[in-house]
Amino acid sequence: MVETNLPEQRTREPRLELDEIRSALRRYRTEFILLLTPRGEIVTSAEGITLGYGDDTLGQNITERVHPDDLPRILEAVERVRAKPGRRETVRARGRKADGSWGTFEAAVIDASDDLDAPGIVFRVRDVSDEVQRDAGVPDLGGDRFESLAAALPLGLLSADERGSVVFCNHAVEQILNLPTDDLMGSGWEGAIHVDDKSEVLAAANGVIAYGLPQQVVFRVQTAVFARWAHAKFVPLGGSERTTGWIATVDDITDRRRNESQLAHQATHDPLTKLPNRLLLEDRLRQACARLRRDADSVSVLFIDLDGFKMVNDTLGHRAGDRVLVEVARRVREVIRDVDTVARYAGDEFVVICESIALDEVGYVVRRIVRAIDRLLVVDGHEIHIGASIGVATTTDADTKLEDLLARADQDMYRNKRER
Repeated sequence: MVETNLPEQRTREPRLELDEIRSALRRYRTEFILLLTPRGEIVTSAEGITLGYGDDTLGQNITERVHPDDLPRILEAVERVRAKPGRRETVRARGRKADGSWGTFEAAVIDASDDLDAPGIVFRVRDVSDEVQRDAGVPDLGGDRFESLAAALPLGLLSADERGSVVFCNHAVEQILNLPTDDLMGSGWEGAIHVDDKSEVLAAANGVIAYGLPQQVVFRVQTAVFARWAHAKFVPLGGSERTTGWIATVDDITDRRRNESQLAHQATHDPLTKLPNRLLLEDRLRQACARLRRDADSVSVLFIDLDGFKMVNDTLGHRAGDRVLVEVARRVREVIRDVDTVARYAGDEFVVICESIALDEVGYVVRRIVRAIDRLLVVDGHEIHIGASIGVATTTDADTKLEDLLARADQDMYRNKRER
């Protein structure tokens, strides 16, 4: 008789649901992919989010996620890959993990310019913290090597010790802050900040050291030549238990601020007369009424309609009409107070807002505007006579509806026009 020693059959475990299995396996994921833009900004993938890197990682600069001592190693690899299309390298460096602690990561650095609509470097990243001890395989980079790489960055770099005293800066930040290296060291960099913005910037820098959390701030650079704006991101150095200083990226955003200002002006001003348009007028009127609850005692609205303007357009053309509107806008601005607002409401209609002005003084302002508009105009050799009908509405009630106040002034203007 032959004996067979078969293993005993195990008790079958309850079967896990597929979603539970997938959820459990995510905890073992160690790889993710990210894109580094030419400006050093991070665009992460869904895999990165499953590792705990949330949406707040998007748009961060690479300097905020890589250990400062290892940053030159990453930048050097990026430059080599950029210089030779098709090249790829593998590099290890310390980086911020999702919980804020330092871990060791291995990254394959790949030039993806041929596959993407915009130029960029793809990083295929693997968390190898469990495979190597902290700092293993990361050689010390000499100060000269770090400084040479930092000098090549288009972004300004500042680094400070635990007292907030700057110990390093690159050439780009000298140009942005308009000070030489010697003047930026220690607390000298504070002299580059516009006096009205200094407290906010220093609060951000000191807050990084005090709380170990990143901060960012927009400020004006102190310069007598022209207005310059900068954006700074401060990132803490050291471990989670103790902050040993900060590193800051400084970017010149003057052109961006100027473009934003131009767009805002275009959205709120009449392109012909350069006066506030209806949108800005309503905002100014809303603010004026709100001040009735504090220091203002009245708000008066003057609704102006030009008499005889249609004939100018019909006989001389719209080009002449435009020149008349521009001249009328200039004349009205000249005879009202600097604190008052004059806006082009529509067509040949203008509105003036006057705050805290007595009723008899309102009548004086109306007469000044009428006389200013009634003066002879000469356009392309043609003498033009136009007049103005003006209606007035005044309120002392902060809860007055804007449309009601404007409607009352409009109605008063039409009554005056009929009586002329």
